[in-house]
Amino acid sequence: MQQKKLDIVDTQVHIGPGKIEETLAAMNALGIQSILIDEYWLQDFFSYNPHHKLKNGAIRPICPTAELAAQLYPNRFSWMLRINPQDTEYASVIRLVRDAPSGLAIRIIPGMNPLDIKAFHEGVYDKIMYETANCGLPLSLYLPDQPELIGKAARKYPDLRIIVDHCGLYNNEMRVNLSGGKVFSQKEQMEMFDKVLALSDFPNVALKWAHYSTMFQGPAFPGEEIRSVLRKTINAFGVDRILWASDFSVNQSGENWSQILYSMLGNSELSEDELTAIIGKNARTWLNWPSGVTK
Repeated sequence: MQQKKLDIVDTQVHIGPGKIEETLAAMNALGIQSILIDEYWLQDFFSYNPHHKLKNGAIRPICPTAELAAQLYPNRFSWMLRINPQDTEYASVIRLVRDAPSGLAIRIIPGMNPLDIKAFHEGVYDKIMYETANCGLPLSLYLPDQPELIGKAARKYPDLRIIVDHCGLYNNEMRVNLSGGKVFSQKEQMEMFDKVLALSDFPNVALKWAHYSTMFQGPAFPGEEIRSVLRKTINAFGVDRILWASDFSVNQSGENWSQILYSMLGNSELSEDELTAIIGKNARTWLNWPSGVTK
C-alpha cells in the first residue's frame, strides 16, 4: 500500500527580497507543499522593511516578494500582511488583503515593545481586529506573555479567528531585550504556558506551534524533551487548533528548516491523524487555503 502523502504547510516563513526559487527548491527537497510568507527583510531587524513611509510618519508594510511568489506558484505560496495601527487607511489595506487571492491573514506584532503592548491594552489595535473579523480573515497575533489581553480580545471579537504566535511566550532573551522583563526559570515558563493553554476555552483561538525549542529549552530535533509539552498542548486545545510553523529564518536556537520539520515528522508519539492535522490540515482550515496537493 502506498503511503499517504502529507500535505505539509509551514504557517510562518520570512523571505525577501527575492530568493523565491531558492525557497521553492528547499520546499521541494523537504516535501513541504505550501508556505505562508510574512515578508520581513532581516538585514536590519527593526527597520520593518519592506514598507512605504506615509505622510503622517507611519509605515505601511508591503510584501512584493510574497505577492510575486504567489503569482508565480499559487499552490505553493500565500502571504499574510502586517498592519500598522498608525496607518489611517488600515481598513482599506485589510480589504485589499481580503480581495487578493493569495492574501490569507493579517498579522499584528504589539509584543515587539512595551509601548505597543500598552497600546493594545488601551484599545489602539481594536479597530484592526474589528475590520479583520469583518473581512473574514484570521489574525496572527504576536503578543507573548499576555494571555489575559489575548483572552479579552477573543471575548470581544468572537468572530475573529486568532492564531496566537510562537506558543504565546517570549523566550528569555526576547523577554529581557524586547519587553524589559525578568528571566524566567523553566518552572515559571511552564506556569505562563499554562495560562496560554487556558485560552483554549475560546473556540476562536488557535495556537501557532513555533519556536518551541527556545520556549521550552530543548532542541527541536530530535525533540524528545519537548514532546510532552506538545502533548499537553494537544490535550488543552485539541488537535484541530494547533498550527505548525518553522519560522526558520529567525530561529534563535540554531536548527535549520529540515531539523525543525523533522521534529514533527519524527515524533513517534503523534498518531497519523494528529500529525496530519498539525502539520498542514489545520492551516488549510484556519486560513481557508485549499490544498494544492494532487490526490
